[in-house]
Amino acid sequence: MEQILEKLWNQYFFEQCAAIETEEERDLIKKAAMLHEKANKLINREQEDAVENYVNALCENESFFLKKAFFKGVRFAFSLLLETELLEK
Repeated sequence: MEQILEKLWNQYFFEQCAAIETEEERDLIKKAAMLHEKANKLINREQEDAVENYVNALCENESFFLKKAFFKGVRFAFSLLLETELLEK
């Protein structure tokens, strides 16, 4: 089942979840880019690298936990469907 979930995540849901579709999403991205640019003007190159590494680590953490939540949600939904089907018989 793990391989199926990996394939589902990597080939479909991750792309679908990362798609920018709404004005709110565009505004959030613009705001982040603006804040990034502003911060980079206030710090030196060494500080910029440190902040960039920190942000990358946060993004990796978020991605890991999003994937973990997705897998747990699918497992929960599947077990709920199985249990419901078994209870109805």
